[in-house]
Amino acid sequence: MCKEELTSGVHNPPGDFPWLLAEAYYHKPDQLKDEFINQELTYINTYAVEGMTWLDKEYFANMMNNEKKKTLLELIKITENDSYLLPFSPHMMIAVKKTNYLWKIKTDILEVWLKIMGS
Repeated sequence: MCKEELTSGVHNPPGDFPWLLAEAYYHKPDQLKDEFINQELTYINTYAVEGMTWLDKEYFANMMNNEKKKTLLELIKITENDSYLLPFSPHMMIAVKKTNYLWKIKTDILEVWLKIMGS
């Protein structure tokens, strides 16, 4: 299971444990970004949700302790956008915005008009 997931990004739930995880595709950060850009969305940033803090074996207990939680949240903040560290987070979140289609249409019309006038 792990070898297939690491090489293809495809996760198929194991027959013995169908409840473990749903069928899914694990994106690499650049793949996720490209998928949104290919849909004509403007990329803003990619964030690590848990970041590398989940590697703390006492993660959940430490998040209940105010002082330790503060330290973990600072670590997340420092590393959340580091493209080299994103794969350490079990979850990523991407921020994009819609392309201004009205502006795009006006620009396309202007380009066509300029081509016509230039011919």
